Amino acid sequence: MSSHLLAMSFDTGSSPSITLKAGRDKSLDAPAGWGFAWYPMDDAAATVVKDPNATHETPLTRVLRDWDRFRSSVFLCHSHGAAKRVTQQDTHPFQRSWAGRDWIFAHSGDLGRDLPEKLPLGEDAWFEPVGRTDSEHAFCWLLGQIRESGARTLGEVGWERLHAWLRELNDLGKPLTEGGAPTSNGSFVLSDGHDVVAYCDARGKHPFHRIRRVPPHERYVLVGEQLVVDVSSPYDVNRTMTIVSRTPLSDEEGWEPLAPGEMIVMRRGVFTWSSVHGTALDRPRTPTGSVATESQPPVDTRGGRAQAASEQSRLLGVPRGQTRTRDVLRDGRILTVEHETIYRYDEAVELSTHVFRLHPVHDLGQDVLDYRLEISPPGAARRAEDVFGNQMLQYKIERPYQELWIRARSRVRVRPPEPIAPLKRATLPLVWMPWQRQMMTPYLLPPELPETQLQELSEYAMSFALRNDYDLVETLRDLNLSIYRDFAYQPGATMLETSPFVVYVERRGVCQDFANLFICLCRLLNVPARYRVGYIFTGADYANQIQSEASHAWAEVYLPNVGWRGYDPTNGIMAGLDHVRVAHGRNYRDATPTSGTLFRGGKGERLEAKVRCEVETEAPSDGAFRRG
Repeated sequence: MSSHLLAMSFDTGSSPSITLKAGRDKSLDAPAGWGFAWYPMDDAAATVVKDPNATHETPLTRVLRDWDRFRSSVFLCHSHGAAKRVTQQDTHPFQRSWAGRDWIFAHSGDLGRDLPEKLPLGEDAWFEPVGRTDSEHAFCWLLGQIRESGARTLGEVGWERLHAWLRELNDLGKPLTEGGAPTSNGSFVLSDGHDVVAYCDARGKHPFHRIRRVPPHERYVLVGEQLVVDVSSPYDVNRTMTIVSRTPLSDEEGWEPLAPGEMIVMRRGVFTWSSVHGTALDRPRTPTGSVATESQPPVDTRGGRAQAASEQSRLLGVPRGQTRTRDVLRDGRILTVEHETIYRYDEAVELSTHVFRLHPVHDLGQDVLDYRLEISPPGAARRAEDVFGNQMLQYKIERPYQELWIRARSRVRVRPPEPIAPLKRATLPLVWMPWQRQMMTPYLLPPELPETQLQELSEYAMSFALRNDYDLVETLRDLNLSIYRDFAYQPGATMLETSPFVVYVERRGVCQDFANLFICLCRLLNVPARYRVGYIFTGADYANQIQSEASHAWAEVYLPNVGWRGYDPTNGIMAGLDHVRVAHGRNYRDATPTSGTLFRGGKGERLEAKVRCEVETEAPSDGAFRRG
């Protein structure tokens, strides 16, 4: 029975149940052994439990199966084939301390008994093997390389450099024939408690498979030849996980083999780097023909919403389907919007009042060139400005009607936002002066939810901060893209009052739901966020036209020394030239486009709404705007 390697990375702390199977080959002198490592409560210190010759029921195996208190975001497991004279010191995984944290290493394969001669550690080596295995020697050599490089974490090493070292180890070993090339030297897993690195044998004898699993999953059991992993704890049903295993541990679709010689990196439930695919393995990639600004990073080819738009329309922050020029990106473009809303009633309304927030914002980033509002039946109108600065029309109808018709026509010039790249690195948590906090209080208060729900949402929000080393801009970018990638756009799945926690659990909703969840998570990280209503241009090539056929919602975040910037988690981009801003507030109630009160009558209400958003013309550099 061959050895088995398993590595798991969760977005937040989890407690999988591990059940080890007895060896199937009874003819061997000793049963297979195992080793299991994790970082309790995501501490820098690791716990390693191992037994060199027991996969049958023992007190240790019962602990792995039944104990639900060892919560960690990183787990490594190694089970080896039955062999003679395997001792505790020779059992994987191996553990060493460097730079104030524990490092864990495991290997499957054969690097050869002459490895000490090929890779001498030196008399003054900082790390020395305790046992006799080639694997532990390789681990000590690798840590020595990391120390000499000056790196104190895996992330500081540089993935290309680490990949070269692992490839060097893989190129060593025992040849099949004298003078021949090494046939197989195995696969490796390595972790510093933050990142998990997996390297696949370049000769394919020790393969790796990977999968990323996204909630909801009420019961999820992984069954291998030597072990069973149950991640169905009621505390972990909402966890996102990445798994690397020598063999697929389930029949579900999504398991992908690693290429021979490929190295991948996992962090907090995301594949962050691959030697084959490059960076941002789990992010949508920029479509052909679009321009990625500094606020819109290039991203990957995997994941994504099942019902999302075609590959060409994954990013919507800049114009698509047209020739890009520096003038367009500098001067913006003109969008025309028609928003028609019709209320119909089975029983006539005799008296009603209404509030309409349909006037686009007019500021440095957006010019309102023309705005017209038509309402039928006629009524008494009064223009006003609400406490958030939104322009609104208060409308009172004192005559009976069975149909209320509202049509808003806007012509708006949208300018591109300034890039946020010049922003100096801001880290979480943000520190606010008392007067700043007082001003931002409406945008810092999370929704009123049960404490247990807020606690889980806080852990989920913190996973993004931890994954991005508390960098503010990178955390927001990751959060924005993750909601786009992992949550299904499904009209009708939610209601107006659906809470962010329900959206988080069910992983589906519409733009309003994704904006509310994004805002909630930002506020739990002490980052001011507000709700924005407006329109979005999707273009003729966009598969999901429903987003442009109704008003759109996204979030805006206040960045220190920058100001309010829009994040559109429905599309995984920052708000840009495709977005027309209308109203904002603490939540959707503050920015509802149309609302009202019926005092008498009005039974059997039906609503129809239709939005048409088109590009009228690009903005030439000479400042003259011409109809396209």
